[in-house]
Amino acid sequence: MVRVDENVTVALDKSGSPIGFSWRNSHYLVSGKPVRWYARRQWWVDAARVQRGIGSGVLEVEMWRMLADCGKQSIYQYEFIHDTLSGDWRLVRIYN
Repeated sequence: MVRVDENVTVALDKSGSPIGFSWRNSHYLVSGKPVRWYARRQWWVDAARVQRGIGSGVLEVEMWRMLADCGKQSIYQYEFIHDTLSGDWRLVRIYN
């Protein structure tokens, strides 16, 4: 596993599932169905103070794991964090 912490551009289908992404000047196509789940955010690192009652966006983060390739190499498994408030996607891990 390789840890990464970089923003990426993700292309979505009509249902909101990832179908591809761009990272470091390469374009990747998703193979198979991506898996989505929610994990606890490290809010004590991200925010100096969490206000009461502002919602699950502070405590939970949307995670995605998918198989993808860019045509130049083998298929690897990629893990992303999707910030639903800002719409940003961050690549966080690569499994080979």
